[in-house]
Amino acid sequence: MPSLRLGRSGYWRILVCAALLWSGAPSAWAASREALRLNEEGIALTAKGQYEAAAARFTQALRLSPGDEVIRRNLARVRTVLGHRYLDAGSLSQAQGEYQAALDLVPDEPAALLGLGDIQHRNRQPRLAAEFYRRAVAAEPTNPDAYARLAEAYYQQGDPTAAVSEWERALALRPDDTTVRRRLEQVQREARLQTGYTARESQHFRVIYEGQRREDIGQPLLGILERAYTDVGYELGAYPPYEVQTIFYSEAEFTDSHYGVLDGKIRVGLRGLRLEHPLLRSVLYHEYTHALVYAVTRGNHPPRWVDEGLAVHMEKLRAPRFREEAIRQARAGVVPSLDQSPYVHGSPAVEHLIERYGMARVRHMLQRMGEGLPFNRAFQETFQRDFATFQREFRDLLVRGY
Repeated sequence: MPSLRLGRSGYWRILVCAALLWSGAPSAWAASREALRLNEEGIALTAKGQYEAAAARFTQALRLSPGDEVIRRNLARVRTVLGHRYLDAGSLSQAQGEYQAALDLVPDEPAALLGLGDIQHRNRQPRLAAEFYRRAVAAEPTNPDAYARLAEAYYQQGDPTAAVSEWERALALRPDDTTVRRRLEQVQREARLQTGYTARESQHFRVIYEGQRREDIGQPLLGILERAYTDVGYELGAYPPYEVQTIFYSEAEFTDSHYGVLDGKIRVGLRGLRLEHPLLRSVLYHEYTHALVYAVTRGNHPPRWVDEGLAVHMEKLRAPRFREEAIRQARAGVVPSLDQSPYVHGSPAVEHLIERYGMARVRHMLQRMGEGLPFNRAFQETFQRDFATFQREFRDLLVRGY
């Protein structure tokens, strides 16, 4: 059957490994040899990756033998594979139609249930996503991906305790899954800390303080974040449709690495922080930009260089220095890929996109990703060139001195 795997980024990427279809003679319900022939043709077409044609054959076979469970499950599984393909292409409504068609045939088809949950996850509906994931767990209790998805849905609902429980079940089934293990450890730390936290809301941010409410620092930080909400939102032309969760760690240093987790939350250590710190405004604008990109793309992460390049642009501090360093390296014959250098080269790459095409086009690309398109397709649709061509052009630009 279709196999679902959790992508390395921690977000949902479906890999269709194979469709394990049932061959041989259908059951005694088969009304004719024609149903058997159509079933075998469907299996052969599936092996060739011709899923639409395979679905048509199985549909014809099922009309001839409507009570045959073998043919019914074959059709449900091919419909599920088609749903995965539409989901990967960003066609959520078509994917939903295929998944629902599969469930109409086989109500407990686990991969179709997971697919419908993934659609709700992309639509930022974690409660609805959790309903489908729970059904998938019940249908296939040995599938670690179902537990991992359910955990993420619980976490997005603000229930880290329930999320930890599901991630632990996923790890028990697949102990070598380092992505799930890292996610579990991160949320376990948050769950332990939040038992001593108190919450306070601002207009656009839901703030969690560590036990001691350092409002003498927290309130000025919220003021900066509110200005970031206005300034960054105005420039990008987008605003989060929800309050951004912001965690102030009273026992963590301001310089600690709370700034590498791109999950739509803002994390700031307060210990040792002075309000006159020269980097304070830039750090908060930078981190707010990450949260905004997450909101616009609905968690369908762009490559790290896009995320960091936009954040550096909005912080209004390091972009000129990164550009100079990228040019210096290019003149020395060193131009790594953007994925290898998300700051030094990602920053001037994003600046180039903004200067050449405008911020509205960059926003359009992010919005298309929020609709489910993979990055490469969203990039090509927006800028009318494939990403590989852009990388070559950008490399030449750096060599010429930009």
